[in-house]
Amino acid sequence: MYLGAAMRDHPRAFFLLHATFARLRPFARRFGRPFARRFALPFALLFALLLAGRAMAAGIFTVKTPAVDEKSGEWHIKVRIDLPRAPGMMHTPMRFTFSKEAVDERAIMAKGAEPVHHRMVIDTPPKQVVSMDVDFADPTGKVFKSTYFEFDLQRANGYFEAGEYLVSLAGPDGDVGGAQRITLKGDNPPVYRGAMDFTENKATKRRGPKIENVSTGLDAGERQVAENESPVAGPMATDVAPVGSAPTMVPSNAYNRTAEEEAVQDHPKGCGCKAAGVDRASGGAALAAMVVLGFVVARRRRQ
Repeated sequence: MYLGAAMRDHPRAFFLLHATFARLRPFARRFGRPFARRFALPFALLFALLLAGRAMAAGIFTVKTPAVDEKSGEWHIKVRIDLPRAPGMMHTPMRFTFSKEAVDERAIMAKGAEPVHHRMVIDTPPKQVVSMDVDFADPTGKVFKSTYFEFDLQRANGYFEAGEYLVSLAGPDGDVGGAQRITLKGDNPPVYRGAMDFTENKATKRRGPKIENVSTGLDAGERQVAENESPVAGPMATDVAPVGSAPTMVPSNAYNRTAEEEAVQDHPKGCGCKAAGVDRASGGAALAAMVVLGFVVARRRRQ
C-alpha cells in the first residue's frame, strides 16, 4: 500500500529509478546474472523503502466515495485521512483543493430535441479551495492520527457541477498523501449547441414596433365609429362644456393702415442725403447770391 502511494506521489523518482536500471543493464550483461542478483535487486528494494518511508511521513489521503450522486443540489463526500502522527489539536484546519478536469454537459443539438450527455474536457482546469476543520478526536477527547471525515459540496456556489475532479489535501505540515479522483454525478442545466437560424418569415413577421390605433375620445374631430366599437361616453355633470363661440385670435382691423402710414404713403423718393427743412432749389439760389456778392466786392476793391 505504501509503495503504491509512493509511486503515485513521486512519479519522477520512479522515472529516475528506471533510468538507473537502464544504465546498469550493460554491466549485468557483461558480468552475468550474479551481478544483477547481488546489486540490482537490493538497490531497488532500498529505493522502494526510502520512497515508502517518505510517503508514510506525508500521510495517506483516500476518497471513500469516488462517485457521488447529487441529492437536493449537493454531493455528500466521505474521505479517510491518515497522518504520520496525531495532530496537536482536536480540530485541525485543512484545505481541500478541487481541480475541475471534465464537465458532464447536457447539450441540445436541435430545437425541440432532448438533451444529450457529453463529456467536455477542460484544457486548463480551474481550482477551488475549500477550507474545513477536520476532527481527529473521539467523544472522550482522545486525539488519533487517523479519522473518517464527511462533508457536502453544494452546486449553489457556482463552481461545483456534475463532472470529474482531482482533489488533494493539505494540512498544517504540508500536503497529505496524493491527489484523488472523484466524479460528481447529476444533471447540469442544458446548453443549446445546435445551428442558429437567423432567417425570418416575412409573411408572418413585421419589422419594427407594433403600432395600434388607440383613441381616448379627447379630440374634437369627426371620426367614423366601427361596428364593434362602443361610442364614447358623453360628458359627466362635473365636466365643463363650451358655451357660445370663441372670438378669433386675430382681430378684423389688424391689417388696416394707421394714420402715420397714410401720411407717408405719397412721400417723394430721394437719396436721403438732404438736410431737414432745406431743399435743392433754395440751396442753389443762395450759392448764386454769394457769387454775385463776391464779384461786387472784388470790383469795388479794384476801383
